Amino acid sequence: MSTTSSTPLPGRSPTRRTFAIARHADIVNVPKWKQKEVASLRNGVRATVYMTNGDRYIGEWKAGMKDGNGTYHYASTGAVYQGEWAEDMRSGYGTYSIPISPNAEPTDAAKKSQEPLLPSLPALKKAAGTAPAKKKVSADIALRKVYAGEWRYDLRHGRGTCFYDDGSMYDGMWEGDVREGWGRLQFASDKSIYEGEWHQGLRHGQGVLLLTNGDRYEGTYLNDMKEGPGRFIYRQKRQCYEGEWALDMPKCGTLTDLPPLAGQEGKGPAARHWWPIPKVTACGMRKPLFNAFNSFFLPMQLTLVNPSAVLRTEREAILQDRLRRVVNAEEEYSDDDTESETEESPSAAHR
Repeated sequence: MSTTSSTPLPGRSPTRRTFAIARHADIVNVPKWKQKEVASLRNGVRATVYMTNGDRYIGEWKAGMKDGNGTYHYASTGAVYQGEWAEDMRSGYGTYSIPISPNAEPTDAAKKSQEPLLPSLPALKKAAGTAPAKKKVSADIALRKVYAGEWRYDLRHGRGTCFYDDGSMYDGMWEGDVREGWGRLQFASDKSIYEGEWHQGLRHGQGVLLLTNGDRYEGTYLNDMKEGPGRFIYRQKRQCYEGEWALDMPKCGTLTDLPPLAGQEGKGPAARHWWPIPKVTACGMRKPLFNAFNSFFLPMQLTLVNPSAVLRTEREAILQDRLRRVVNAEEEYSDDDTESETEESPSAAHR
């Protein structure tokens, strides 16, 4: 009667078998084609990589995607993005620049956004001694920054500065490629400045508008127009309006005189710009005035019977009209399925 030995055969130790499985686990679990595909992916810093559409990229890669710092050249427009990337998208801090037209006159914002000359790719290759002998080296390209700031998922997102074609410049917060949050915009048309809240690319919320003539508005905005309580100071006229605004126009409030500026009280040139509010009098109503020698009459000043009640009634009517317009606008927006247009230069009609 034969008995089975419990001693394992040579070369078949359970421990050795476990080590063998662990050593070849990657080979068993990952097919050969997959291993070759992973090995072929770009990783780390690479030389210039040309795209099928003519674009080119110089920078860092990870698992075959642009990831890290790099420069991307757009062949169709000549634009250049230089900055951070994540998962093949612009993410982090970066600058987007476009070529300067040789016939265009630079604006103030364009001068601020001027970048140093960026050597073209053939020029770089020629300097390195790798340029083809038959190809002519192009001249250096002068670029103008359009945006410098934070990006997320290939869109402007976070804090950034945008230089518009008309010379306007915006510095503030972005979300989803539009102005959102707090920001400061200097208009190129009249050099006026708005600083305040933004929503979906429009002035929306609390803000301050400074005009070049010294006038100043402090108050609320709705859909890029003055709407709600606000105060407007007329610097030269030395008057202040404070009250309700609707559709960019003053509707209900009080207008008061401010102390005159130096030189406005006399008869000099500065006095021509000061228009104090005249007193309203009734021509048919006269107030008798007597003294020891004779008697005469003075015009009587007119006032509202109950100014507080008048303002309160008008303000309630304005609020009801505003509520109706906002509700109608929201209904139209919900029914509108058209895509939004590309953002252009800020509108000059901002007063």
